[in-house]
Amino acid sequence: MHEYKSYLLGGGFIVGSLLLAVLLVALRSAPPEDPPSNEAPLVATTPIELRSGALHVRGTGTVRPPREIDLTAEVGGRIVSVSDAFVSGGTFRTGDTLARIDPSDYQSRVRQAQAAVTQRQFEVLQAREEVGVAKEEYERMRQRAADAPEPDSTELGRLLFREPQLRAAEANLESARAQLETAQTNLERTALVAPFDGRIRTTQANLGAYIAPGTPIARLFSTEQAEVVVPLESGRAALIDGLWQTSARQTDQPRTATVTLNYGGNSYTWEGYVDRVEGALDAQTRTVNVAVRVDAPYDTRPDTEADNSPPLAVGSYVTVDIEGRSLDRYYVVPRRAVRNDGTVWTIESDTMLVMRDVEVVQHVDDQAFVTGDLTEGRPVITDDLPVVSDSMTVRRATE
Repeated sequence: MHEYKSYLLGGGFIVGSLLLAVLLVALRSAPPEDPPSNEAPLVATTPIELRSGALHVRGTGTVRPPREIDLTAEVGGRIVSVSDAFVSGGTFRTGDTLARIDPSDYQSRVRQAQAAVTQRQFEVLQAREEVGVAKEEYERMRQRAADAPEPDSTELGRLLFREPQLRAAEANLESARAQLETAQTNLERTALVAPFDGRIRTTQANLGAYIAPGTPIARLFSTEQAEVVVPLESGRAALIDGLWQTSARQTDQPRTATVTLNYGGNSYTWEGYVDRVEGALDAQTRTVNVAVRVDAPYDTRPDTEADNSPPLAVGSYVTVDIEGRSLDRYYVVPRRAVRNDGTVWTIESDTMLVMRDVEVVQHVDDQAFVTGDLTEGRPVITDDLPVVSDSMTVRRATE
């Protein structure tokens, strides 16, 4: 009986708690509801800029030398002297002797070859004298014997006058002269001479080293010009009229280009030109490689302080602007203002959003160059909106 009463009390407590919870929910006050806002969305804008004239196609690339070679020994021997410029970064001019191999053995070979030439010259003179004596003897014999036969034109007849011996002596002389030329050439090759104006990238040998023929002793690059290969996508390359026919070697007025280097927080520019277009597309990126050249990249710039102005050094990463086609009118808007569907959102009558179709000519950094039915100075929206429709009302943010 006691257990039965406990069950009744527990069940009553649970039922009462549920009834109380339902009562509290039913009697709670509804939360206040904010009325929907009728305000137009707030947007950031920037004015449209009108331009005309030549476009500049922008690309980037790394500065490289037009010519770079290994300075290689053509004869063997020990290096007995080197130039002060024979160090990494050393500067030299065309014809400068950068290193010299011990010439002693090669000087001896030249003297031996000269002596051999002298000996062979004497042998030729001796052979000519013997030919003259043989002819005189034959004439005296003919005078004594009226029926003496005429000499024939066969080898046996020429042998009578010792002509083969003369030709052999002359051939030996030519061989001796050739050996002398070889000895003199090898002697000249003991001097390792710079073939162009430039700088030394690295050295592989130094004073006192023994080197064999064919051994590279330094890596040289030219500094008369610098070259930048700029890869361009087909869309940007198409903005340069006549690009595939461009060759600086075939025209007096090559297409201009401006090379910009950022160094120490400052920008430095050089004027260059399009030298050529590489004949094949890059197999990996399918881009057109345009070669731009700049004259005298290591010369001191007259418009800046020498201590602060860097050269256009090999290996520098630069920006290149190439002169492209000219347009009568085009507009400049922020790149983010051009939507994925090829439109920009302008504001007309101060508050109305109007969608305008545009054609993107090119992108330069955070700007887009476009053509279309636009008006100079009209505001263009740069913000994204969650919901947008043509002719909707917006508010311009005050700057």
